[in-house]
Amino acid sequence: MSNRVILYTRVSTDEQARTGFSLPEQSRALRQHAERMGWEIVEEVSDPGNSGADPYRPGIRRLAELAEAGQVDIVLSWKRDRLFRSIVDRRNFEEDLAETGVRAVSLNDTGSRVGERSWTCSARRSASR
Repeated sequence: MSNRVILYTRVSTDEQARTGFSLPEQSRALRQHAERMGWEIVEEVSDPGNSGADPYRPGIRRLAELAEAGQVDIVLSWKRDRLFRSIVDRRNFEEDLAETGVRAVSLNDTGSRVGERSWTCSARRSASR
C-alpha cells in the first residue's frame, strides 16, 4: 500500500484561527505525524473560518478531487470533526473516500474497533431521525 497523504486543517471561525488550536498548530502536528510514519505529503488543504456543517467548502471539494483522481491514499486531520461536524455527513464522506481506496486518519480519535462501532451506530441513529 502506498502512503501518499493529504493534510487537512480547518477552523470554523476567525476567532478560533487566532486563539484556538490554530491552523499552523494543526499543520505542525499533522506534518510531524506524517514524517514519523514515513508518509509522503502530497498537499496541505485548509478551510480557514469555514463551518464544518458546509459540505461544499473548498477544502472538502479539493480532498474529493484528489481522492477521485487517485492522487492520495490517506486524508490526515487533527480530529474527525475537522472534516464534518455531523457524524452522518462525516461517515458518508469517509465511505466515499473508501470507495476510491482512500482512508481517513485523525490524530485525536482512538481508531479502536469499539470506538468505530459506537461511532457508526451513532451515525445510523442520527440518520434515521
